[in-house]
Amino acid sequence: MGATAAERRSNLPAELSSFVGRRHELASVRSGLASHRLVTLFGPGGMGKTRLAYRAAADQERRLADGAWVVELAPVPLPELVPDTVVAALGLRSASGSPTERLVAHLRERHLLLVLDNCEHVQDAARALAAELLDACPALRILATSREALALPGELVLPVPPLPMPGRGVASPEALMHFDAVRLFVDRAAASWSSFQVTADNQDALAELVRRLDGMPLAIELAAVRVRSLTVEQILERLNDRFALLTRGSRAASPRQQTLQALLDWSHDQLEPRERMAWARTSVFSGGFDLAALEAVACDDDLPVEALPDVVDRLVAKSVLVREPSDVGGAARFHMLDSLREYGAARLAEAGGTAQHAERHRHWYAERAARAARELFGPAQVDWFDRMRADHDNLRSALERLAHDPADAAEGLRMACAMQHHWVMVGRFGEGRAWVERLLAQLGEQDAAGTTRAAGLEVAGRLAVLQGQIEVGRPLLEEALATATAAGDATWRAHSLHGLALASAFWGEPAAALPLLEQALDLHREGTDPFGVPLALVQVATVHAALDDPDRAMARAEECIALSEAASERWCAAMARWVQALVQWRLGRGTRARTYARDVLRLKEPFGDRMGMAMSLAVVAWAESEAGHAAEAARLLGAVESALDSIGATLFGHLHEDHDRCLARTREALGELAFARAFEEGAALRFDEAVALAVGRRTPAAADPEADGVRLTRREAEIATLVAEGLTNREIAERLVMARRTAEGHVAHILGKLSLTSRSQVAAWVAAQHPAE
Repeated sequence: MGATAAERRSNLPAELSSFVGRRHELASVRSGLASHRLVTLFGPGGMGKTRLAYRAAADQERRLADGAWVVELAPVPLPELVPDTVVAALGLRSASGSPTERLVAHLRERHLLLVLDNCEHVQDAARALAAELLDACPALRILATSREALALPGELVLPVPPLPMPGRGVASPEALMHFDAVRLFVDRAAASWSSFQVTADNQDALAELVRRLDGMPLAIELAAVRVRSLTVEQILERLNDRFALLTRGSRAASPRQQTLQALLDWSHDQLEPRERMAWARTSVFSGGFDLAALEAVACDDDLPVEALPDVVDRLVAKSVLVREPSDVGGAARFHMLDSLREYGAARLAEAGGTAQHAERHRHWYAERAARAARELFGPAQVDWFDRMRADHDNLRSALERLAHDPADAAEGLRMACAMQHHWVMVGRFGEGRAWVERLLAQLGEQDAAGTTRAAGLEVAGRLAVLQGQIEVGRPLLEEALATATAAGDATWRAHSLHGLALASAFWGEPAAALPLLEQALDLHREGTDPFGVPLALVQVATVHAALDDPDRAMARAEECIALSEAASERWCAAMARWVQALVQWRLGRGTRARTYARDVLRLKEPFGDRMGMAMSLAVVAWAESEAGHAAEAARLLGAVESALDSIGATLFGHLHEDHDRCLARTREALGELAFARAFEEGAALRFDEAVALAVGRRTPAAADPEADGVRLTRREAEIATLVAEGLTNREIAERLVMARRTAEGHVAHILGKLSLTSRSQVAAWVAAQHPAE
């Protein structure tokens, strides 16, 4: 005879496969249930809410006198059947009273966790029942899973995020296994084909695969079973049609979870018509977007502008759209997971709306680029920079659409050239060149001799010069100058002269640059680019510095700074300040040069300008070396090289002599081994850590503790914590994706900095900084 409901403690199903990852989420559920009686796991389908809830319930079963009970609501066809379903799940047999009354009578005195799984399609009924049970049963706790919150007082909503995924460039198969998304794939793949292994040959494809699958557990599991017949590389190649590929789920799973298509069909069916329409139309975006962009792209008579905020709010509530953690330009931003975006794109294609909404998308971002070009020099500069950086994926998508059809090449080239300062500010020299050169090659005859072509030649040439490829850039700039002169365009003629001057000034011919820059400056005063005059003044000042004329260099720099201050602008002001730092350095005033260079780093910090900030790091390194701070100089030199490598650039030629002298002096002061170790430490720093080191402050996430006034950098604090956890140098290197020798250098530096002699002392030091609450 089976146990009665009162005798049993749980109806949790047995786990048929191993549970991978989610340690942080499990801890959050445990903590949440300790302080809240209603916790809702919230997120899109396929994110693993059910599995997480069941594992959390198994944990709670041991803690609660009356155990944990699961109610699966997905099969419930009608909202009014929710109470009956809960009654049946609890195994109640008494027929007296309504289902809700029977539940209250049974649960009133019990210390029990009730799991309401998949509430979204019966949301109102689940909300009403939960409210009544929580009100009448003081010891009851409820854990719900849904694509939207139940919206009850006292509810704790815990988003279930994608599984952690690796970035690009993971060093080894062992390092890859630190990421839960990879571990889940490997676990399920090995269950399907026992010979499966992660190797050096397939590690990059595997990392890219789980990224393309958004770290979504269901999609990863569906892909993993394919290793029985396909390699990881083949699965990745076929992922463009993910809904055909990902069709082999567990037969034990519900039908809607056996394929990705079925799961998203289920989600789609729960939406109202306008919500479905917005989902489909939003699929034309790449990456994040704001409400203004969505209005421009998605709204019409069927989806009015005034209805859109409510529709977006409901899509966020139902986990179709994700609100991004930070606002840009004072506006909230959203994005969709790739799987949901591709599903929406298929629905948009079925409705015949792809071309129309893609055209709207293209027009919006082309206009966005043109407006940014007009407003980047001014008080809203940082906001516009942030908008353009946040919109980069959409700008790229618009350029791709314009480059697809030769008839649109001229419009595409105008857009890419309007982004000239954006490419420089974000350090995307190579990408900017690639777009411009591709679009130039597609120009029709009517545009072959006009302003549009001149602009394209100038931008391609200038970006090549900034990459140090003078032999490529100079001919393009000469052709741009001839084309702009013939077209009578002062702005692009000025830019072409300016670019040619850069080629001369920065690569060994400063005297030849000066007359070109003076011509460019005069033309910029007539032109339409607000950056023209201040940027030309910066370069004139730079040339005077290179020609050992400090007074003229400082004067031109001050003129630029005055223009920038009048416009509440800081990008050009920072460049001018850098020239002043260089002048002070060459006058033998190292301390003042370092102060100016640190000012540049603070001014440019909102932009993350790798090129300009790397040059400022270099000046600080020179000054530190001259002052006898060799170890710090070596770290900064390593950070400079790493920053420049990340954007495919090098220091300008006129700086090489100063830089090489600093390298030699620092290497001699430290000795080859210590220099190499410190240099590698600097190269391993994140860029914000390197900036913090140069300006003499801790980064916000750096270690909090101070021992006798000693401060650790963010990376040192991270490594000290791993030492305290007992990791070896090899394990630390794998965890943080760095060379083992770099990890060894960090540990040695931490020991020296803290005046300690053993790893156990480091562990004790870390523990002392974070005493138990």
